[in-house]
Amino acid sequence: MSKNALRSQLLTLRDGLSPARRETFNQRISKYLIETLPTKPLRIGSYLAFGSEVDLDTFHQHVFSRTHELLVPRILSKTTMEMAAYQQETDLVIGRFGIRTSKHDEVAELDALDWLIMPCCGFDRRGYRLGMGGGFYDRALEHCPHMAPIRIGVAYAVQETQFEPEDWDQSFDWIITENGFIRR
Repeated sequence: MSKNALRSQLLTLRDGLSPARRETFNQRISKYLIETLPTKPLRIGSYLAFGSEVDLDTFHQHVFSRTHELLVPRILSKTTMEMAAYQQETDLVIGRFGIRTSKHDEVAELDALDWLIMPCCGFDRRGYRLGMGGGFYDRALEHCPHMAPIRIGVAYAVQETQFEPEDWDQSFDWIITENGFIRR
């Protein structure tokens, strides 16, 4: 099966989860992330859910009330993004492709982050990520050293699949679903 066909199949499964079920799963995934946070301040790259992606708003609210720093992607072009500071919900604006982002000017390089939490269309047990096909994260991470940042994938369990990664595909260090950690 082609990656595009697999993406379509996995998005149909993800979209097929009822909003109530997704919300329950979102809360569980956020809880796992919160329980994993160390007490020392971290620079955390996350994202703002689009469509039926795992919604981490509960996790973000927790981070806002702590000493951690939160950043979210801002799409610059069809191939590039940057990570912009996100301090509260009033920072939100609609960016390229209709994706929510932060209006702050403060940005950080990916290798300056401690954690980078990423959505996906699918994942496999080896840690490989099947994204939306734009390659934003793969390109942004290709020059970062291993584990700088720790690459955390969040997804629903129905998104687990099997596929052959490309040479440029970046893998997750950790994967979290509503059922807990699959890889850590």
